[in-house]
This record gives sequence, structure tokens and C-alpha cells, in this order.
Amino acid sequence: MVLGIDKRLIVRSTSQWIVAGIGVGILSLVVSLALYWQFGVLIDGMVRGEDLLPSLLPLLAFLVGSKFLLGWLYRTSQYKASSLTKLAIRDKIYQHALRLGPAVLDKKRTGELVNIAVDGMDWIELFYGIYFVQFVIGIATPVLLCIFIGWVDWVVGVALILSIPMVPLFLGLISKQFRSVSERYAEVNNVQSAQFLDSIQGMSTLKMFNLGKVRGAEMHAANENQRRETMKLLLVNQVMILFVDFGFALGTTTVLTIVALLRLDAGLLSAGEVVALILASAEFATPLTLIGAFFFAGAIGREFARKIVAFLSEEPGVRDPQDATAPPLLANPSLRLRDLVFSYANAGKPAVNGCTLEVRPGETVALVGHSGSGKTTVTNLVLRTLAPTSGSIELDGTRVDQVPADWVRAHLALVPQDPYLFYGTIAENLRVAKADASEAELVAACKAANIHDHIASLPQGFDTLVGERGLSLSGGQVQRLAIARALLKDAPIIILDEPTSQIDLETETVIHEALGKLTHNKTVLLIAHRLSTVEKADRIIVMGDGRVLETGSHAELLAQGGVYARMVGANQRGRQGDAGGDARLATAGGAA
Repeated sequence: MVLGIDKRLIVRSTSQWIVAGIGVGILSLVVSLALYWQFGVLIDGMVRGEDLLPSLLPLLAFLVGSKFLLGWLYRTSQYKASSLTKLAIRDKIYQHALRLGPAVLDKKRTGELVNIAVDGMDWIELFYGIYFVQFVIGIATPVLLCIFIGWVDWVVGVALILSIPMVPLFLGLISKQFRSVSERYAEVNNVQSAQFLDSIQGMSTLKMFNLGKVRGAEMHAANENQRRETMKLLLVNQVMILFVDFGFALGTTTVLTIVALLRLDAGLLSAGEVVALILASAEFATPLTLIGAFFFAGAIGREFARKIVAFLSEEPGVRDPQDATAPPLLANPSLRLRDLVFSYANAGKPAVNGCTLEVRPGETVALVGHSGSGKTTVTNLVLRTLAPTSGSIELDGTRVDQVPADWVRAHLALVPQDPYLFYGTIAENLRVAKADASEAELVAACKAANIHDHIASLPQGFDTLVGERGLSLSGGQVQRLAIARALLKDAPIIILDEPTSQIDLETETVIHEALGKLTHNKTVLLIAHRLSTVEKADRIIVMGDGRVLETGSHAELLAQGGVYARMVGANQRGRQGDAGGDARLATAGGAA
């Protein structure tokens, strides 16, 4: 830890500019002391009736020019350090979020993560750009000044040395109070950001239940709490500024001036030396004043740094094996699960418990079962967003836990129940699957997915904005864009996770046609409740309590009269009681 900041947040490019800023700041102080000494020499010459200005002018001009140049270099190094830190840490947060995956991130509030990565970065930027460098310079300044002043007059130097311990003592005392206030401020800020994002995303629900005013009152109360914490933070900071500016910096300068004047009156110092000492004392106050003014930036920056480090310290659910290399991609692999076991944290029993199954190349296998039977968990294990507790998953005999996850996912294309569209154009969302896809490829994929006619009817065609989460499109249109994306990826294994569960029967027919084109000559793992989707599978696997209970074709399972037959029978009885109802397999229970 460096001044409360974890070393993982200091990248090499940042540390170079931080060191440069500290070095330039200290060098600037040395130049200032040299300049003040020359002023003193010039004044002593005037007292003696000598005109030293012509001989000292080149040196004075050089020192003044150096001050300006060093000031520019100092500001540049501060900007570089802060901006590079902001970019580097934000990249680290994003890269670690990718490693954590949805299994971990889905348990967190999006608003809090966004606040840390956005607002938190502004405070980190202030910390590195101003506070950190000033703090180090503020520590080095008294040392250099004591050397300089002691060289000029040891008595004045002793007076200065006696006052130095007051700085770290006071900073240590007030930092505890600041840490407590800044921690509450950061926490309130995170909660407020998350609540605001929740309210925006859930606006339709709030309006439907007439909860707009209630949520508004909650937001007002949260805003008031944030205001109080902000005022507490500013109050502590003002106390710091009052002490440093008027109590310590001004007091030290006053003491030094009085002692120097007394030494002048005793004939132990010259007028020029007194002037040099007084000017030097002003340099002593400058970094301390800046530390006081931006002490709050350091405190809040450290608090956000603590939250970032806590996030970066979280262990991902799936790790790539060390030094793993990706073998050549497989053309048409089989998928095999052997004795898979997986348990969620704090769960009473495994979600998947000894599951073994195989999907042969070119085969369509449907997973069915009551909610909570483990179907979706198996899918996430195959996608490598979860890692099994024991057992193995293999692609053509290659264990997926012994190769990079990216290699595994390159063989998989997913059409989820609720596809996610990014804010942007239709073309940009399609090219998520293939960044270099040509317009001809986009057209071909969209025609196969039965969405091209709709896109062609739009004024801007593929350049049409889909809106936040694709809300400008219907559910069926979003589903067909997801199918088009999977077509563009052209992976050998297709995973269909309830692709028609949230659309009407008329749209389902169109999507089934698109799915037929997507899955042609592909290996398919299908999760569905609709009987019309399941019965067309080459093989149906019935799951229960995380295990395979039955396997066979639709006709074979009906003939067995087991769990699948009872599910179909319950579905048929339900349809008789609800004429024209949706042909879904009966399910019940908790989450899959």
C-alpha cells in the first residue's frame, strides 16, 4: 500500500509520470531557493552601495525561466499521471468484469459498479493528479527548507525543525475522522447511483403501480442524506484548510520571520539573508496549503480505491488454466458431460448432481424438466460462465477446463431466452458476432432469420438505432436478430435457451423457420417448454434434481409412460381446460 492506495492501481506508465512530477516539483523548489538567495545577494549589494544587477541578471533570468518551464512540466506530469491512471484502472475494472462473468456480476447492483467505474475514477484522477504528488512534495519540502535555512542560519533552522512534527501529527489525527466521513460519502453515493439507475430502468413498473411519487420521495430522502454527508465532508476539509492555512503555514511563517528579524537586529543575519529566509518560508506553506485544500480528494480517492481493489480481488467463477494454449478449432465436435456436479453458494443441495449426457455431431438434443431441475445451470456450465465442482465437459475429448474459455466459446452460438441488444445500430449489434461482416453477409443472415424485410422497410435500414436494450423493436424482432447473430457466428454447436418462450404463436412459426435454417447441419442443445419445439428433437433428455432421469425420442418417452409422458399428459389436460392455449410442457418449482 502506498498512502492508502493498493499497488495494483499504480501501473508503470502512471508511476513514471508520478515520479517525474515529484522530481520536477522538488527541482522547482531547489530553483526557487536559488532564486531567493540571489535576491538576497542583490539586496545585500544594494545595502553596500553596489550595483550587482547587471552581473546577476543573466542568472536571475535563467532561474525565472526555469521556474516557468518546471511549472509547465509539473502540470503536464500531473495531467499525464491522472489521465493514464483513469484509463488504466477503468480498463482493469472492465477486464476483471469479463473474467468474473455473469455468474458473479448478476449478483451485484449495476448502478454501484457504474458509479465506481465513472464517478470513482474522477476521484482517483484527482488523487493522482493533485493530492498524491503534493503529499510527497509536502513531506520533502520541510527537509529541503531545513537544510537551506540551517545553512543560512542554524537558529532559524532549529525553530523551523521544532514546528515540523505538528504536520504529520495533525494529519494523522484528522485523517481518521476524514476516513470515516469519506467512507460514508462513497457508500451513500454508490447507493444513490444504483437507486437512480433502478428507477430509470424500472420506470414502466413504477408508473403501472403508481409508485412514481413514492420512489420520488425515497430519492429525495436519499439525496438529502447524500447532501448531509457531503456537508460533513466539506466541514472536515474546511477544518483542515483553516488549520493548515491560518494555523500552521501562517504561524510557521510568522515565527520564522520574527526569529530572522531578531537575528538581523543582533547583527547575525544580513538584510538579504532575512529576505531570502522569508521568501523561503512562503515555499514551506504552498504545498501544505494544497494538501489541505485537496485533502478531501485524497480521502475519497482512497475510499474509492478500496472499493475498486475489493472488486479486483473477487475470484472469478471460471479461470483459464495457467499457460493454456488454444488448439485448432474443431469442425464439428461432439459435446459430452461426465458426472457433472455443481452447487450454488449457500444452496442446500447441488443444482447439478452427477449429470452425464452426450450430444453427437449433427444431433438436436432437447433438455426438459420441471423448473429447478438444472437445465439452465447445465447450459451455463457448457458456456463456461460457471465451473463445475466436479466432473468434466469435453469437446471431442478435449476437456474444456484445460483450454482457454474463449476457445470453448468459439465453438458455441447462443440464442437466449432474453437476447441483449446494445445501444447502437442494427448493423453494430449484428457485427457483435462477426466484426468484419460485410453488408452482403448481414443481408444473408437477416434473410435466413426472417428479419430482413422488416429492416429493409425502415428508413435507415441497418443503420437504424435499436434503442436501449433494443426497446424500439418487438420481442420477436429482437429474437430474430439474435438468430441472425448466431448465423453470422457460424459456430458448430448451437445452444437454444427457450428461444420462443416469450412470443406469440404466430411469431413462433416465423422463428421456427429461422431456427431451422440456423440449426441445419449443426449440433444443437435445446432448452424449451413448448411441446411443438421439443417433440422435433432427435433426442429428449428429461432432467430432475440435477440428474438425467430419462432419455429417448418423443415417441419412445411417451411409450415409457414416465416423467416425460406425465408432463405431456398434464399439458394436454391443461389445453382441454383452456381452449386454444399454448402447448407448453407442465413445469413447476423454483429456478432452473
